Amino acid sequence: MSPRTDHRRLTVATVIALVVLLGAGGTAAAHGSHAGADAGRIVELYPNPTTPQNHGEYVAVDLDRSGNWTVTDGEGTARLPDREGVFAVTRHPERTAEHTNATTVTAGGSFQLAVGGETLELRRNGRVVDRVSYDDAPESQRWHRDRDPHWQPAGFRPRGPATTDGASVEAFVLPDSPEAPIAAIGDADRRLYLAAYTLTAERVVNEVIAAHDRGVEVRVLVEGDPVGGMSTRQADRLDELSTAGVEVRAMTGERARFRYHHAKYAVVDDRAVVLTENWKPSGTGGADNRGWGVTVEDGGTADDLAAVFTHDAGWEDTVRWSEFRSTVETTEKEASTGSYAQNHPPMTATAESVTVLAAPDNVDAELAELINETDDRLLIVQPSIGSAEFPLLEAAMRAADRGVDVRILLGSQWYNEDENDALAARLREQTEGSDNLEIRLADGNGRFGKIHAKGIVADDTAVVGSLNWNDNSLQNNREVALAIEDEAVADYYAEVFDGDWSSDGTRELPVGILVVTVGAAGGTVLALKRRLEFAANGRR
Repeated sequence: MSPRTDHRRLTVATVIALVVLLGAGGTAAAHGSHAGADAGRIVELYPNPTTPQNHGEYVAVDLDRSGNWTVTDGEGTARLPDREGVFAVTRHPERTAEHTNATTVTAGGSFQLAVGGETLELRRNGRVVDRVSYDDAPESQRWHRDRDPHWQPAGFRPRGPATTDGASVEAFVLPDSPEAPIAAIGDADRRLYLAAYTLTAERVVNEVIAAHDRGVEVRVLVEGDPVGGMSTRQADRLDELSTAGVEVRAMTGERARFRYHHAKYAVVDDRAVVLTENWKPSGTGGADNRGWGVTVEDGGTADDLAAVFTHDAGWEDTVRWSEFRSTVETTEKEASTGSYAQNHPPMTATAESVTVLAAPDNVDAELAELINETDDRLLIVQPSIGSAEFPLLEAAMRAADRGVDVRILLGSQWYNEDENDALAARLREQTEGSDNLEIRLADGNGRFGKIHAKGIVADDTAVVGSLNWNDNSLQNNREVALAIEDEAVADYYAEVFDGDWSSDGTRELPVGILVVTVGAAGGTVLALKRRLEFAANGRR
């Protein structure tokens, strides 16, 4: 199975130079708003589908009044119906109907959308009403007038954040409480949707099969091409589920809408379970990772997550496991077998609000706003952070500059210690003068095996989910998180954070390492301008 290619990125700065002009005379209009009396606009383009000879390509227009409407690419012209509506102009109406609900209009002659760039004009009674130009159309992506970014993968419909008030929540952490996620999925009556990056935990598989056997609607969605390949153990587990009659699908292939399906959650009747951890022994099995999790008893939250699942599992980039199985080359991977004490038992509360966040739909803007509005404390736990220029980290640094107590806890495993050390050094250079930013690298020291949680405590809001702090996770992957606004819940995760921060597995960087040269009136002095701490198995 070939690795996924770069055309799956949502970021398209390298492939698009878009100009939208409106009205006779070429007056500029952001996103192509209506042109007064000549109310019509080009709303969608699909120039580069992954089909032979690009069959199914189209341009969609939205007409708000009747008239002598035409659309042209400069070489061919298609006549549109003399009525209001949304119409998709195409040379292949049957194939196009698979990709849009707009009424298809068959274009003849030489009308054709060029992959390498095109200018399209919408005209009424011969007068130019709208004009769109694009440059180098990304493969299997559509241009949408009212979305940002305009180019997005075919089959992807972004969602806004969804908030419910007064939901009952159970907050828990791993490896302390491996029974919590199992209990949450164990008594499904109507529906059980399980979304996974990887799924190898035998207890989870057994609960899923048991739910199916008692008549529950059960669906499983996994990433088809995880980093390092799919393990033999996971393939065996998916075989068990499929043989038992469970609907198992894998997201894969050149048309996949996300770089990786990295979300880890479940919808169980009117209950939502969201995790930072994978459904495997090291994660939900409690055998290794420090992870955060939350169960929400609320029909609205569960329905919002179910809508995400249905969107993700219902398009052509998800393949039934029984069909996909023969193409999978598996690798042998050892399962974690650690055992840890319960230092932090679960807690329950009635949250003021719970908000469902998803990447690449909305999580970047929502988390940036949350950090920007933080006043007192900002606690961040991540295995690693992509770079000092990562936008959420930059927002955290600005929070420290305005006096917020910012602490960042990172992992110290062999595969991330060096980059985390380098990040700490880079931040020392960038945050000169701040006394409010601290960084530590931590191993578990008997509390857990390694840092794998991806969480935030911002004042009285906790964020729990699968989002790693790097551009790929933010822009290209499917990620899911919950933002829980509640003081007691935020304090619970803060207590876990404090315990991990203060454990013997971390230590403070010697002050002498941080001495810097500072210019002062009348001379030069040496001063320590901020606190930046980290520890990693006794090494800097």
